Amino acid sequence: MIGCAVVAAMIATSCGPTQKDAIRYNDELIGIERNLTTTHEGFINQLDAHNLDSLKIMQKVFAEKSKQALADCEKMKDFNGKRAYLDASIAYFKVINGLAEKECLQMTEILSKDADQITEEENDRLTMLVTKFDNDYEKELTKVQEAQKVFAAEWKFEIDNSK
Repeated sequence: MIGCAVVAAMIATSCGPTQKDAIRYNDELIGIERNLTTTHEGFINQLDAHNLDSLKIMQKVFAEKSKQALADCEKMKDFNGKRAYLDASIAYFKVINGLAEKECLQMTEILSKDADQITEEENDRLTMLVTKFDNDYEKELTKVQEAQKVFAAEWKFEIDNSK
């Protein structure tokens, strides 16, 4: 009788991950992204508000949190031997971290000047940095969303963006 219970337990555990496991995995990746989104939006809001001290603080916090988000994502393991969704997420966080550390820092440096001291060349550079940020962000976000859709379809769950 004990032997049957052991065999039944081994069979139950050898079936691999469940749909609930896939949802938890998805939620973990989304949680990392959502945690960073607040800081990302905070930085963007400071660009508009142009409060010098807050802008510098938010750029630094954004760079630190994007680095941490990347590290958290890189610590995750593949799911059931597949990495497409995880790899897309890692690529997304690498791009965000690069933008936070480079383009956002450059934006902050330009906007640290009084408005009347910003040259036309710096204004053009600022426009280019903002455009690059938006384009790179959207491109990587689209890739990770597409990978998420494939993952959700494979594991037969709906993506709920209302949370």
